[in-house]
Formats: sequence, structure tokens, C-alpha cells
Amino acid sequence: MTSFDLSRITQETSVNHVEYHETLDSTNKLAAELLPDLLPLRPALVLTASQTAGRGRGTNAWWAKSGALTFSLVVNANDLELPPERLPLISLAVGLAVKNTIAEMLPQRQVSIKWPNDVLINERKVCGILVEQRISANQAALIIGIGVNVNNSMTSAPEDMSRRATSIFDVSGDTHDMTTVLISLLSQLDKAVSDLRHRPMMLLAQLNACNILNGRTITISLSGSEQTGECKGVDEDGAIVLATDHGIQRVLAGTVSKW
Repeated sequence: MTSFDLSRITQETSVNHVEYHETLDSTNKLAAELLPDLLPLRPALVLTASQTAGRGRGTNAWWAKSGALTFSLVVNANDLELPPERLPLISLAVGLAVKNTIAEMLPQRQVSIKWPNDVLINERKVCGILVEQRISANQAALIIGIGVNVNNSMTSAPEDMSRRATSIFDVSGDTHDMTTVLISLLSQLDKAVSDLRHRPMMLLAQLNACNILNGRTITISLSGSEQTGECKGVDEDGAIVLATDHGIQRVLAGTVSKW
């Protein structure tokens, strides 16, 4: 017996195929290994009830216990119908989709985004996102990996993580049907991609409205260098805009190390 209703997923979302395993080390890893088989079935979902070695951006690991929602969505980049310059913004759109899903579940809580796509509840991280671009049979593919702390608790996490992270259960005390949460998230993701395609400035306005870094003095680290300034928001290229001692600076990639 699985922890998910797989037939509901394919009936109620745009997903055509679900590759389900009760336990996996990493859904993104398996999605990459199975890419030649999954891409023709796209959109395809790699889903697990328990992920043991999830990956984040760079060398970061994603800690997840049973009760977390962990999956990877495999899509053909051409199917998104995005201009090439807008494709890098898909990561921001995914973050907004997760934020909107959680905000609907927790209407009384502050749910925000920390650039580029960390989703926070009350300033604690609740979600990890890793979007990878791959080529398979001369086709450009995206593997969209998402991990959301839903029914798991951070009380059993390592101490440094329990201070910085939270879960929907920890915040609300309620458990949720994982299939329903997944379907809601996939629906929000479809909407965010559609907005990125047809109404990119509206998507950007929504992102900036929930950007927790706005107005804060932050430091961004990348490849041994640092950039510090007051966050002025995210621009149409997905860059974070900083007012620094040397004028306005745009940063397209990096890690927010201080905020």
C-alpha cells in the first residue's frame, strides 16, 4: 500500500505517469537516471514517501523524514513555451507555486519567499527546491525537485536545522492528506508557469510582494566573493537588486548568507 493515491494524481493533474517508490535516496537522481524513459511520458512524476539523501542547491543536502512531500517533476523545456531568456525564471515560479500552496493551507501565518526560491513560514524554511536542466535524445528537459515539510516534525531534526526550519505540522498541529497537498501544488505550479508565459510582470509583482528580503541589508555569497546592500526586490531577469555603497548592483546567482 502506498502513501499516495496514484490514480488521483494522474486523473486530477496534468501528470501522465507516476514513478513511485516507497523509499528513495533522491527523486532528482532517479529522475535523471530514468530520463530517457520518463521524457516521452512527460509530464512525469518521480515520487517517494521517504527520501534519504535529497540534494539542495550547490553542495547542500535536504534533510527529510517520513511525512515530508518529496518529488521531482520531469518536463520537456519546449512544452513550457517560454522564451529562452525567461526559462531561468522557472525556479522562481516554482517557489511562488509552493508559497501559494502553503499560504492556502495556513491562511493565518506569514508565508514568504527568500530569493531565489526558499519558502519560509514565520521566517523558517519549510521547502527545498532544486531545478536541473538536462539533455536527453537531443531534447531539453527540466527536472523540478521539490521537498516540502508537511506532516514531519523538525523536533527530530539535527539541532542546527531545527532552529532554521519548520514544517506545516509544527506550525499548525494538523496532519494533511499528502495526495491532496501534492495535487494542489501541481495545480499551483501549472498556474505559475502559465503566468510566467503570459503575464511575467504579474508573476514578478507577486514574487516581490512576498519577498522577505525587501528593505533588508543582505549579503550574497558566490564563488568566494560577497556583495552586501539593501534589497530592492527582484527584477524581470530574476536578479536580486541591491543598493550598495557603489550604487545599484544586480545579482543573478548566489546564496543569501546574511539577512
